[in-house]
Amino acid sequence: MKQLCLLLFSIFLLGLNQGALAAELHITPSLCAVAEDEELCSISVTVDFQADDDNDYCLSVSGRGLVSCFSGSAGRSLQVYVSAHEDLFFQVTNSASGIQVAQATLKVAKFRPKRHQRRYGWGFL
Repeated sequence: MKQLCLLLFSIFLLGLNQGALAAELHITPSLCAVAEDEELCSISVTVDFQADDDNDYCLSVSGRGLVSCFSGSAGRSLQVYVSAHEDLFFQVTNSASGIQVAQATLKVAKFRPKRHQRRYGWGFL
C-alpha cells in the first residue's frame, strides 16, 4: 500500500513539472522611469522567449499589434523599440490556436524628485 501511494505521488509530481515550464517570456529592462515633465517613455527593450516545443508563436504588444512570429524550439531574442505613456504588455500567443502562452509587462514610472526641506541654522533644541 505504501509503495502504491509513493508511486502515485511520484507520478503526480512528474505531471506538475511538465506543465510548469511550457513557455517563458522575459523583457529587459522591465521598468522605464521618466521625469515628471516628460510625457513618453521611449526605450529599446530586449525580448527573450523560450518554449519547450517547436510550435509557431507570435509576439504582440498591447495597443501596437503584431511584432513578429517565430518557432519556439530554438528560442528567440528580439530588440523592440517602444514609446509609451503607461505600462505595456508583451504577450506571446500560439499562432495556430491564438491562445496566450506567456506575458510580460514593461512598467512605466513617473519620477518625481524628492523636495528637500530647508534647514535653517536655528531650531528648538
